[in-house]
Amino acid sequence: MLKKISLILVILTISTLVLAQGVIAFAPANANFVATFKNNGQNYSALKKVPIFSFLLDDLGIESLIKSSVSQTALSINVRTSQIWDALQNNFVIFGKGKATMNPEITKTSVAIVLKSNSNIVTKLLYALVGGTIGTKKIDNITFKTFTTSGVTIYILNHGSYVLLSNSPELILSAINSYDGKVPSFKTFGNVPSNAWFSFYFQGGFSETSTSDVIPKDTFVYGKVDGNSLTITGVTAFKYRDKTLESKILSFKPNVKTLESVPATGDFWAAADVADPVGVYKIVKKYVKGLEKGKVAEEEALDLVNHTNGKLFMNMNVSSSKEEYVASIYLSKSLSKYIPSISKGASVTFKWKGHTVLRDDTIEGTRTISDYTIFYPDKVVFSNMPPENASKYLEAHSMAKDMGNFSSFSNQTWNNAFLLGYINVGKIIESALQYTISSGAILQAKINNKADLVWQLILR
Repeated sequence: MLKKISLILVILTISTLVLAQGVIAFAPANANFVATFKNNGQNYSALKKVPIFSFLLDDLGIESLIKSSVSQTALSINVRTSQIWDALQNNFVIFGKGKATMNPEITKTSVAIVLKSNSNIVTKLLYALVGGTIGTKKIDNITFKTFTTSGVTIYILNHGSYVLLSNSPELILSAINSYDGKVPSFKTFGNVPSNAWFSFYFQGGFSETSTSDVIPKDTFVYGKVDGNSLTITGVTAFKYRDKTLESKILSFKPNVKTLESVPATGDFWAAADVADPVGVYKIVKKYVKGLEKGKVAEEEALDLVNHTNGKLFMNMNVSSSKEEYVASIYLSKSLSKYIPSISKGASVTFKWKGHTVLRDDTIEGTRTISDYTIFYPDKVVFSNMPPENASKYLEAHSMAKDMGNFSSFSNQTWNNAFLLGYINVGKIIESALQYTISSGAILQAKINNKADLVWQLILR
């Protein structure tokens, strides 16, 4: 009796694990990348509460357009509209195998998609959407449906209530073996919350080389809809061959939030805090070809970097046809002694209110495009506007943190971030479509306590 109860408990436990994994069990352990999408219907409904997506889907009518198109397509292939929607609303997974290289021309990747549907519906849908040729092909005594368009063949196969699509029949068979427990399945990694809508996993980075001190390892990205925001977070882990370098990176203490009070104009701004400019320069110099040109040049470059305090700020008008911008590099010491050598390559050098200004001209067709560099004692300003206009841009009446709806993100920004950017999406939409909406997005990045890169994009 005890053995029977134990057996039942084991079966129930295994069943629970399989149900919990769902379609991700199709991804084999050696997949290089895996993308999962869960509770699509529920998360889509939540997404419509995010201002920017509410505008796009409801007010702009994209959802109605898609529904109408799906209904017409379903009618044309003689299937129920609900059969198409069900395939999208259920969980599905995308995965692939193939080693990434720096040369995309020699990168070969096999990709598969698994979702709840059947091969007849999927094949008809593909044909209705893009045309092509439908056929069959027998491989290892298994008959696959095939769909070919523009020289690319997609293999399609049913497995229970699921349908698998791939450009590789071998990957489909490997996925089925994984789901059936004949080979190990992919194991997710990283701290991905259980309520994440989608998650992406990338195993391994680019090929290692003997000169690499920092090697990208695994990356995971996940997105979730929470309240009125869509938040996408990514983490890339690194392998450090040089432990001294790892310790140095961990010693940097950036705080880009100190730049939130900088005056800003336009509808976009980005701020960066390098924290230790000299330390960062010493790290990156050997990776930048041509940066070192002898001891004297290196000493001059190091001294030049030592004049900066590591803080940078840029703001611009994205929605304006002029695309005016102003970018500032803040200094710890004046660069006056370097101005004569820096100005040698300029088209024109002149004085404006006691400050040296360099103008660099570029010919584009019949137009001359001018960029300006203005040297202040405490900063160097770069702009595509003449000094007097750039000065007015710098004397904006509001601070960066008061632009658009940035204040609504204030409790979500990181104190130890080295990069922070904001775009006033609402202003761009109003400029383009004369529609008023309070919407914006921030992008931030930091190094965590494992010396990994962490970034986050939040839209609302």
